Amino acid sequence: MHILTKVFVLIAAVLSIMMASLAISYSVNVDRVTADYRDMQAAKISAEAELQAQRATHGQAQAALQEDLKSLRDELASRNADTRRLEAANSELRIALRQAEAARESISSKIAQLGVTTETQANIIAEYKDENRVLRDGELAYRDEKIDLEKAISDLESQVIVYEQVKRALQEQIAEIQRENDGTTGVASSSTAAAEPTTIAGPQIRGTIDEVVEDPNSGFTRVRINLGSNDRLRANTRFYIVRENTEYLGDLIVESVDLNHAVGRVAFVKDSGTTIREGDQVLSKIGS
Repeated sequence: MHILTKVFVLIAAVLSIMMASLAISYSVNVDRVTADYRDMQAAKISAEAELQAQRATHGQAQAALQEDLKSLRDELASRNADTRRLEAANSELRIALRQAEAARESISSKIAQLGVTTETQANIIAEYKDENRVLRDGELAYRDEKIDLEKAISDLESQVIVYEQVKRALQEQIAEIQRENDGTTGVASSSTAAAEPTTIAGPQIRGTIDEVVEDPNSGFTRVRINLGSNDRLRANTRFYIVRENTEYLGDLIVESVDLNHAVGRVAFVKDSGTTIREGDQVLSKIGS
């Protein structure tokens, strides 16, 4: 055999041995790699499952953290709003405090002024009381004196009325005696002749009958009314007697007048049965 052939055969043998060893080694490595691959696949699946579980847990934790973060942010915003509101309220309270202090100072000043004013008013009131007491005592004394004078004047007026009635009765008796002596009938003497009664011009004068007296000597009914010269009355004026402002009763002739009262005789009555009473009214003229 040629040397090269032998060499090639040897090389082929060596290569065969190497191929066999490589095939054996490959077979062994294939089984081991396959087992390792399977183990790696299982480990991968386990790792992926664990990773998914960790991701889920992490997602839940992250969601919880997001919720907590949102809640904390909301709480922080609420706290910030409360802080701003409290700061605004604090500012308002400070302003109100300053206003209250100013008002307190003003009130204190006013109280001091009112104290002085009250003291002054108390002094003035005390002076007014003293002056009023003096004036009241003087007025009471004046009223008492006036009442006594009015009583005295009323008594004197009553006496004057009585004296005038007596005088008039005596004059009528004297006139009657003179007529009998002169032999005249139905004619009055010049001393007793009276002029025609007159009426008061101007606005209507209204009064009330205070007293009614029957004169037995003359047969006349005489009355006293609450009108006098202060009301423009004078002697020999005619008034009209009415009752309840509507019923005409008769005529009144004024005979004597003082400041606040007058006396007159009933010169005419509408009906023979008519009686003049206290409280009846007298009018200066009929109508407004």
